[in-house]
Amino acid sequence: MSNMVLNKNKIKILEEFCSDYHKKIYGRSIAKKLKINQKTISNTLNELEKENILKFSQEGRNKYYYLNNFYPHIKEVIKLIEIQRKIEFLERYKNIGELFLRLEERASGLLIIFGSYANFLANEKSDLDVFVIGNIKNTEDLEEIYRIKINIIKFTKEKFNKEEHIIKEVIKNHIVLKGVESFIELIW
Repeated sequence: MSNMVLNKNKIKILEEFCSDYHKKIYGRSIAKKLKINQKTISNTLNELEKENILKFSQEGRNKYYYLNNFYPHIKEVIKLIEIQRKIEFLERYKNIGELFLRLEERASGLLIIFGSYANFLANEKSDLDVFVIGNIKNTEDLEEIYRIKINIIKFTKEKFNKEEHIIKEVIKNHIVLKGVESFIELIW
């Protein structure tokens, strides 16, 4: 990892694996989704593979890439990507950035945004979907101050089941505001 430099393309590609740390992705589907030239994607995937961050399996003529679970620092790489996603999120919604800071202060444990905000599709009528494993203090005053409906879904680690519909939704599209290491361990 000491030689690894996460440029913009590497970050964008690795973000594709954040919806499922164990999925396999075809290079062309990444290029199509990110609207980046196929050759650029191919070169970047090859670099990530040489750095042992990704591995691939060959199916016919197609290469499917996946995170290298045997790379000793893979969880640290994922952590960097999750933090980068949080930074992008906070920059995108900087007009209500103070709201997210106040939510972090009121929460103990994991605090995750999902739904339209995590998809970067929120508008002025969108509510804020918040997933908490742990506790969070009352947020009614924040709803009034920021004029936004906050839907809080609370779970315990013991009741966290990756097969449950709401959990699948959170895993697929999330922004971890607090507890990124715990989240990675939980869904690993």
